[in-house]
Amino acid sequence: MPASHAFMRRFITQGRLAYNMPPLSSKKPYTKRSLVATLPRDDLDRLYQWFIERRHGQALRLNRPIFGTHVTIVRHNENVPDMTAWGRYEGREVAIAYDVVLRNHYGFWSLPVYNEWFQEVRAELGLPPEPDFHITVGRQFDWQPIAHGARRDASDIRLERERRERTLSSYRLPGSSSELPTPSPVTIDSDVL
Repeated sequence: MPASHAFMRRFITQGRLAYNMPPLSSKKPYTKRSLVATLPRDDLDRLYQWFIERRHGQALRLNRPIFGTHVTIVRHNENVPDMTAWGRYEGREVAIAYDVVLRNHYGFWSLPVYNEWFQEVRAELGLPPEPDFHITVGRQFDWQPIAHGARRDASDIRLERERRERTLSSYRLPGSSSELPTPSPVTIDSDVL
């Protein structure tokens, strides 16, 4: 892991929980069940798509997420065992901490998200823990090559995340709150991506 990643601070944004949200441009009725934390429409995905294009060339242009910028908490294809809590948090605002290091997995580019409360919501619904919350930045077209530097599988991504967690937790003072402070704005160097 590069030294610059070891001390990377997380950004915090606000999200709002939405159940059964249809795609943004959907003209048909949407009947799939899902739970997401929607993010403000501030073009966060376009910002990171610009970094990807700058790093890998104009041939690598991504599709924007069809549900807008969001974090998926319950996927539409998951069977929810306990529906008694379904809809309980509709519209609730939550703080979402995320890393600024992009990753590529299965044709999707994303930013890792850290929010333990999402795991609690899944547990209330009788679902197992989700190993990987993330903000999808975009989807790569099938015909586009994956740049060699972007090829990482899920186990590599998990190991990197665990190393970052250990490093960050070693810098917390004993007895300090587990809440992360709101970081001050920083300049993102394209070499970090």
